[in-house]
Amino acid sequence: MNRIINTKQIQSFAVFLLSAVIISGCGFQLRGNIVLPPLYERVYTVDNGYSGVAKRLTRELNNVGSKMLSSSGDATAVLTLLSYNNQRRALNVGGKQIREYELRLTIVFSVQDHKGVPLSAPQTVTVLRNFQNDPDNVLGKDNEELIIRKEMMQPAIIEVLRRMKALAH
Repeated sequence: MNRIINTKQIQSFAVFLLSAVIISGCGFQLRGNIVLPPLYERVYTVDNGYSGVAKRLTRELNNVGSKMLSSSGDATAVLTLLSYNNQRRALNVGGKQIREYELRLTIVFSVQDHKGVPLSAPQTVTVLRNFQNDPDNVLGKDNEELIIRKEMMQPAIIEVLRRMKALAH
């Protein structure tokens, strides 16, 4: 009996070890703090009128260790917000009522190094969410839509940071 337990434990450990090797080999990473390269040590943001997005980006860049500057003079990188768009479209219509909407948040940005050289073509980040509509509860659904839109901003900002990191390499 003791030998069977040991064999099962060894098999379980081997399966665990093999799984860990396969997962790490494919590039899988747990989501965590993003570490930006030295290029983003001092960042100047050009918001082009999208100050709400710029504030969120500034907060997140500060959280990951970047120093935000008020002018581009000493910046190691310049982040330019080219556009920000929130859209809603009907997904499911039953009779004369819209039963489901798709919400789309899009941020287009570009990054330049300290010499003003673009690191790539403009980058587009899009986050999509669906939500059910209840024509009998218009006020509640409007509030739900606002909450969902606010929640959509976080993954969009994180994706902007990931793209910025990828552009630096």
